[in-house]
Amino acid sequence: MIAAIIICAVILNWVLRRLLMRAVTQIVRGVKRAQDVDTTSEMQSAPYVNARAVQRTRTLGTVGRVLITWIIAIIAMILILNQLGVNLGAVLTSAGIVAAGLAFGAQNLVKDILNGIFMVFEDQFGVGDYVTTGEISGTVEDVGIRVTQVRAIDGTLWFIRNGEILTLGNSSQGWGRALVDVTVDAHQDLGNVSELMVESAQALMRSEKYARKVTGEPEVLGLESVFGDRATLRLAVRTRPEAQWEVQRGIRAEIRRRFKDADIKLADELPKQQGGQK
Repeated sequence: MIAAIIICAVILNWVLRRLLMRAVTQIVRGVKRAQDVDTTSEMQSAPYVNARAVQRTRTLGTVGRVLITWIIAIIAMILILNQLGVNLGAVLTSAGIVAAGLAFGAQNLVKDILNGIFMVFEDQFGVGDYVTTGEISGTVEDVGIRVTQVRAIDGTLWFIRNGEILTLGNSSQGWGRALVDVTVDAHQDLGNVSELMVESAQALMRSEKYARKVTGEPEVLGLESVFGDRATLRLAVRTRPEAQWEVQRGIRAEIRRRFKDADIKLADELPKQQGGQK
């Protein structure tokens, strides 16, 4: 009988986890199919709602698998003890006392678990999000009950205790902003420089590669700084989540090309001169 309970528990755990992951996959595919996209960040209509639906579904699926395993394991253990003739009332009473003692002695563990649950249900981040916590930045690969796994851009997989996540920046929620600083000779027509910067960004927006990644009109925020004979202007444009870095690189390349045609030299092309802050 005990063997039958163990076998049933294993089979039930496998079936429920498979059903859960199938449901998660169907929901994700349904949202992407409706938007006709391959990746979450390319959602077009209501991008925030749809992308978060995909990521939240994946995250809850990950947490759900862990909960299913633990619940079935506990139920199976109770049934096995009952078959062995153990007094369950005494066991449960003892277990409650032990649990209270463990909770007091393992406060960090309890903190990790509770913080992980709150982060998931408050939708602070999800699987696939690009986040920054402390000195670590990367893509969330797994959200566990106790530990979150983040893959850094250099490939390092970081294991972060949920209780240690005090501040968190999420680059995958809502929208992003591409910021491009351009430093040129301060004596030339900065108005013309600004126009060329905006034209470069607009040309990029019309290209097939970047059209779906940009959601706002480019604008020059003004003169960022002046140092000696060098002036720095900043251009900003709103993008889809996680697209800001690719858009920044594209705008820089387009600006360099257009500046070369207009004979405008960037800071790295100017002769080195000493100057003071103005």
